[in-house]
Amino acid sequence: MTLQLSIIVPAFNEAHRLAEGMRRLDAAIAAGAVDVQRTEVLVVDDGSTDQTASTAEKLLAPLPHHRVVRLPVNRGKGAAVRTGVSLARGENTAYMDADMAIDPQAIPLLLDGLATDDLAIGSRALADSMVESTYAVRTVMGRLFNQLVTTGTGLGLKDTQCGFKAFRTPAARLLFHLVPIDRFAFDVEILVRARRLGLRITEVPVQWKHVPGSTIHPLHDSITMLADVYRSRLGLLPAPPVPTIVVSDPTGRATSHELEARARAVIAATLVDVPVPLLTHGPSVLTLLPLVDPADVALLYAALRVELEPLDVSRRAMTIESLRSLGPLTGRLRAPPAPGGPA
Repeated sequence: MTLQLSIIVPAFNEAHRLAEGMRRLDAAIAAGAVDVQRTEVLVVDDGSTDQTASTAEKLLAPLPHHRVVRLPVNRGKGAAVRTGVSLARGENTAYMDADMAIDPQAIPLLLDGLATDDLAIGSRALADSMVESTYAVRTVMGRLFNQLVTTGTGLGLKDTQCGFKAFRTPAARLLFHLVPIDRFAFDVEILVRARRLGLRITEVPVQWKHVPGSTIHPLHDSITMLADVYRSRLGLLPAPPVPTIVVSDPTGRATSHELEARARAVIAATLVDVPVPLLTHGPSVLTLLPLVDPADVALLYAALRVELEPLDVSRRAMTIESLRSLGPLTGRLRAPPAPGGPA
């Protein structure tokens, strides 16, 4: 059965809060908001010094699809989520905080949003949202940060920092490859680069309840986030190029649909459980390989050359500007199906 959703939970010294978060996820499962047979949960332990990893293993054990990944050192929330995205196998990928401060019963709203858009993000600022917090400083800092971000980026979104976001997985892989920020400002930069690539973003209402014990420091982390945002705007955080394999027919006899079908089959057989994006552009099919190990890129390139001979198969490194030159990417990023799954 094809997995519909991968849920990534970044965690740093969260052993004391994971149980409460899992109770909220279990309640969402019991209410039918999460289909455990089609959902995987990945906890990424970001170099914790407590029992986060072992606690997560015990709590996730009843779920049919789960994984705990431990980073050797603390790198930041952005790095932890990026790691989870690189391992996600679902058609869609979401991330949410370990404390589940956002009620996971809103997950169906994210999936509904992804039926028409590439990104669906929770927003505590929508009229239908409910926010419960007595922590005035954090609330004020959050609102101020969002205003500064909106001014600096022109995103026009009501809440960029809500830790409850979902993507079609091919879009998630591409965006997290393009964003090198390891700490909290990755949220903003993901949205900025999504806009630059012509991907659609929708906001959904959430129920948010402040949970004590967060490792976020409102003043220090807000300053760090703003610094990263403006460094990126000044071009000091360039996006890494995306390894790409281009398939085309020099004779012009094969249609792009035929090229895509043949490439999809080779990719699905070579990179099992790696939903890399495919993009048709004119008579060519571009296989984008974000967050893919260079050795696997070389393996796929060799397989495509052998299996698709005499078609033209070439390698290319695509910058964000060369991706933009292909036109808006919304609705155009597709992943090969899992072996035995629907095309």
